[in-house]
Amino acid sequence: MKIRRSLALGAAAALGLPLAAAFTIPLAAHADPLSVFQPTQVRAISVTPADAQALRALPPLEAFGTVRGTRSPGLDEVASASEASQDAGFTLRLPSNVPAGLAQSVHYQVTQRARTSFTFDQAKAAQWARQNKVALHALPAGLNGATYTATLQPVAIVTYGTPPRTHKSERGARRGTFLAVVQAPVPTVTSSGATLQALADWFSAQPGVSKHLVAQIKAIGDPTQTLPIPIRFDKQTAAKIAVDGVQGLAIGDETGIGSAIVWTKDGKLYAVGGTLTQSQVLVLADSLK
Repeated sequence: MKIRRSLALGAAAALGLPLAAAFTIPLAAHADPLSVFQPTQVRAISVTPADAQALRALPPLEAFGTVRGTRSPGLDEVASASEASQDAGFTLRLPSNVPAGLAQSVHYQVTQRARTSFTFDQAKAAQWARQNKVALHALPAGLNGATYTATLQPVAIVTYGTPPRTHKSERGARRGTFLAVVQAPVPTVTSSGATLQALADWFSAQPGVSKHLVAQIKAIGDPTQTLPIPIRFDKQTAAKIAVDGVQGLAIGDETGIGSAIVWTKDGKLYAVGGTLTQSQVLVLADSLK
């Protein structure tokens, strides 16, 4: 079903945020071929409308090097939680108290493993700068030819109820009542060559990069341990919350018709949300077993 597939891929994309973030605004600071980004907590990053517009205006990564590997992971629908666990490679944790009305319709999906690498190319960057009449900052030592690889393990998505649906012949969207439970091992990023911090500093100094956004990311603290979640604070709310025995992030929209909770625990990233109140979602998130 196209609608359910769109919902699932959207959820998977949310968990796969570090795949993009690690390349556009890298966070970690090691230079060996070991894992340098394995978040153990999540934190909201305020994205203003101006930030969003500036990010959309930035050139693609291909302007600065070569991107190889998976761009969008494939998605498979299976018949049961046990099949989803087998495909994902880990045992799913599911809520024990899903409302009866939602539990009548359950769908299980798993994305395929995704691995994407970016190799910086000084010649490409210089060519782009000449074509766009931009003065780029000098490259730090070791950045030319450095490769950064992000890996997203299979993501399991379980949806209950009826997701929102849109028809071209109708105005707006039909709002369904649904719950989505998304989980996966935390994404990882490895580097070889210049440090990821060097790449981050270089990109953040270029014209067009939002200083407001860069300042917030740098204020996170230990970048290898924290997953930044971009939040449009003109449209959404975000607050720290205790969930599943750890600290997570509660996200809601200003309309009050939907909410989600995101957290990490024991090496896995979780997201539970839907067209429910924050208190309802929290109860469901706390009941995962």
